This record gives sequence, structure tokens and C-alpha cells, in this order.
Amino acid sequence: MAGPGDWLRRGLWAPFRAILPKSPWLRVALFALPVLLLLALFGPAVDVLLKLLDLGFRVLQPMLETTVGRVLLLLVAFTAGGLLAVWLLRGRVDEMRGEAVLGRHLLATARLVGHDKKKSRELFLKVARYRGPVPDRYRHVVPDATLKLARLALERDRVDEALGWLARVVEPGLPKELQRSLLQLRCRALRRQGQVLPQTLGEEVTAAVKQFPDDYVLLGELRDLHAGHDDQEALVAAQERVLKAAPRTRAAEERQRLIEELVTLGQRQLAAGDEAGCKRCVKGLHQVDNQGSSSGLLHGDLLRQQGDVRGALLAYGATRSPAAIDRIASLLDAHPGALEPRELLEACPIQGTMLLVARELARAGESARAERAARMAAEQLGPTTTVCAVLAEVLGLLGRADQARLLREQAIVRLLSPGR
Repeated sequence: MAGPGDWLRRGLWAPFRAILPKSPWLRVALFALPVLLLLALFGPAVDVLLKLLDLGFRVLQPMLETTVGRVLLLLVAFTAGGLLAVWLLRGRVDEMRGEAVLGRHLLATARLVGHDKKKSRELFLKVARYRGPVPDRYRHVVPDATLKLARLALERDRVDEALGWLARVVEPGLPKELQRSLLQLRCRALRRQGQVLPQTLGEEVTAAVKQFPDDYVLLGELRDLHAGHDDQEALVAAQERVLKAAPRTRAAEERQRLIEELVTLGQRQLAAGDEAGCKRCVKGLHQVDNQGSSSGLLHGDLLRQQGDVRGALLAYGATRSPAAIDRIASLLDAHPGALEPRELLEACPIQGTMLLVARELARAGESARAERAARMAAEQLGPTTTVCAVLAEVLGLLGRADQARLLREQAIVRLLSPGR
């Protein structure tokens, strides 16, 4: 069944069919007439072309009569044919060369993933030295291979070689990810080389972070730069940014480092008398480590420096951590009797507090209660080094010097024994 297109085509041809003569010979003559007119019009040019062809055949005829001439003609013909084929197929040849270098790059990447770094480096070298047409699918294959060579050089601690490869990469026109890799490797290599001025290195890292403000690697370089300058406040600020950008696999490690840096900053500010700065660190620790003891311990140190002994003891006890026991013991040494034994247990309800209760009872002269508390602590905690040391102190306060000396010797033996 004819479609709309067929009907339209028949309608367009209908006037011409009506005009054309019915005889097929007349139709052939009608179509041949324009061709004859064109030949008559271009007759002189055709005659010139035919004469040139005739001249060429006359020149070649003597060569065809000899063996050497025929060989030369064959060589010329094959050479011309080859050049014509290359000219006609140059696009396809360029595409094949580009695909070949892309395949070599992918093979090198596969070897790198398979930990065959030697073979991978050899293949990447060939790609990096390639100067031919690049594949349309990945036009940045040469800079990518160069960056991978720089990374491999850094892994082998060849910093100068890595910087040499990085210098070959032309930054304008690079895609975002390759530009990110270039900045990461450059900052790392310059910092490890150690021959760049600190100010220049700082400007380089700062510019890279400004360009990629959420990059985990670049933020880590900025953090390490501040750590080398011993700028604790800037180090904490940089570590906070690192934690925000850290992947899940590194988040716990970076959070722990931020806690340590905040504690260090808080202790420094406390030593310098900057109580407001220390309070900010306590607040920051509470946000980062709300389940841990770091904020409570630092808050207790702040209250202790302010003279609030009771508040410091309560802050230490609220953490319910082994580190709090040492701080409470140190504070009670300086301020004995600051808390009653019952209050001490309520403030820090953990097993280790019983040792401190026994010591406070011994200092108060309540020998029976002190001995009972010490025995309970020893049964609950076991004969650890700290337990033996505190029990020795309690026995010394109770007047049992021989037993105290024996416990001290056991504590020293446990402390010096391997694996302790």
C-alpha cells in the first residue's frame, strides 16, 4: 500500500510526465541534448586534456619498452599510490595511533593496580614520551601518564625526578581532576624536597587549597605545613577542615588527631593564662568528643587553675575515665579532704575510685575502713602496677611498712617485666 511519501512524489512528477514525449527514443534524445551542449561548450578544454594524455603516453612509451623503465614506472606508481592511500587514510591512521596509545595507558594502569610497578612505569614512560595524535575519547592521556610517573617517583622517594615530571605538565586546559592531582603532587613534592622557602611553599599550598577548598589531600598538606611552623591555633583550624573533608575510612583517625591537637592547644592556653581560649577548646572538645573524657579533663584542669578544687574534682569524676583517677589523686594530694569518701564515690563511680577512698580513709585515721576499701579495690581491679603502688601507699599510711615495701617491689617488677 502506497504511503503519503509515494503519493507526494507521484504528484511532483506528474507535470513532467505530461510534458515528456511518449516515445522512449525521443526521451533519450531529450536527455542527451543537454549533455551534447555541455560537450560542445567545453570542447576546447577536452581537446587540451586529450592532448596532454597523448603527450604523457608518448613520454612513457619509450620507458615501457625497456626493463629498467618498466621497473621505474612500477616504483613510481606504487609510491604515488601509497602516498595517495596515506593521504586518504591519514585520519584513520591518526585514530589508530591514538587508540593504540590509549590502550597502552590502560594496560599500564592495570599493571599499576596489579602492583606490577616496574612494568607499569615502563608503559607510562612510553605514553609520556608520545607526541603523536591523541585519542578523541581521552585527549589528556599524555598528562595523565606524566602525573602517574611523578606519583611513582614520589613513592620511591625520588623527589627531584617527580618535580621534573610535574614540570612537563602544561596546566592550562587540564580537566579538573588532573589539575587537582597536579597540585596535590606538587605540594607534596615541594614539602618533601625541603629546598623551597617556607613562605613560597605556604603560598603554593594556600593557592592550591583556595582552588580546591574541600580536597582532603591538599588540606592535609596545609595541616602539616602549620604543624611544621608550630602554629597550634592554625593547626587546629586546619585539622577541623581536614576532618570535614576526610573520607569515612579516615574520619576516626582524623577526629582523634583533632582531639589531641585541641587538648594540646588548651593546655598551652592554660599555661599562658588564656582562660577564654581554654574554654573555647573545652567547647570544641565537647562537640568533637562528646562521648570521651578529653573535654571533662581539660575543664577540670581549668577549674583547678581557677582555684575551684571541688568543681575540678567533680569535672574529673564526671568523665569516669582512668585518666581522671590520676588527676583526682594529684589534686587530693594538694588538697586532702576536699571531698568526703561518699562524695568521692558519687563524683566518680568507677572501680578505681575505691583506691582513692582507701587512701583518704587511711589519711583520716580510719584504719579498718581503709583496709576494707583497699581489699575491695584489690579484688576488683587485680594486681596491676597502679593498684600495687596505691595499695603500698595505703599500707604505709596504716603503718604496715613491710607489706608496703613488698607491694612496691612487686609494682617495680611488673613495671619492668616485658609486655607491661
